[in-house]
Amino acid sequence: MKKVVVVDDDDSMRALMSMLLKDSYSVEMAADGAEGLELVRRVHPDLVVLDLLMPRMHGFEVCRRIKADADLAGTKILISSSKSYQHDVHTAVEETGADDYIVKHFELDEFQRRVAALLGEN
Repeated sequence: MKKVVVVDDDDSMRALMSMLLKDSYSVEMAADGAEGLELVRRVHPDLVVLDLLMPRMHGFEVCRRIKADADLAGTKILISSSKSYQHDVHTAVEETGADDYIVKHFELDEFQRRVAALLGEN
């Protein structure tokens, strides 16, 4: 089973994403950027769903560190952020090497399709 790490400081958003993914993937969650990076280094997931604005470490930095780590560089990253930060999301994808982004509050089936596409399960 493919592994997904969800990193988001919003409890309800983490719970929603986990609920949407848990039947198809092994899902682990983190509540801030530093905890998320530590979790990613420990479990080596296939995909990280990553919020941008979080305490302790911004999602931009988490993404940069994952992509700069030779052991993790192949990890797919789906940035999720609110519409008001859509410009920042484009920048994150371009500058950090994230693989895709989705704007909150997304359609549930669109989120699942994006995850499946990134994991090569179209």
